[in-house]
Amino acid sequence: MIPFHEAMDEYRSQMEHGVIRQAYRGLMEYIRDLRVHFETTVPGSFVSGSIYPGYMDMTYFSFTPESLHRRKLKIAVVFLHETGRFEAWLAGMNKRIQAE
Repeated sequence: MIPFHEAMDEYRSQMEHGVIRQAYRGLMEYIRDLRVHFETTVPGSFVSGSIYPGYMDMTYFSFTPESLHRRKLKIAVVFLHETGRFEAWLAGMNKRIQAE
């Protein structure tokens, strides 16, 4: 691992090129649109009001169809930045449910 100040120099250099900023902005717009798609096309579902942007490790929002809500479960729609892929994770609505 390189020293923090060297990492910041590289970060600034990459930001000057603009490609990372453009890709990140496009990714966030896509995830926002995906969230709205679930919200508008799945009747009786609940979609979280916010998107967790993460620390460039993962970005996600939660989606809860009525059938899972009764079981106190939800689906996290997750984008993993390192691999560039989406995953769907089943999760409990709180820590107690997750422990069960």
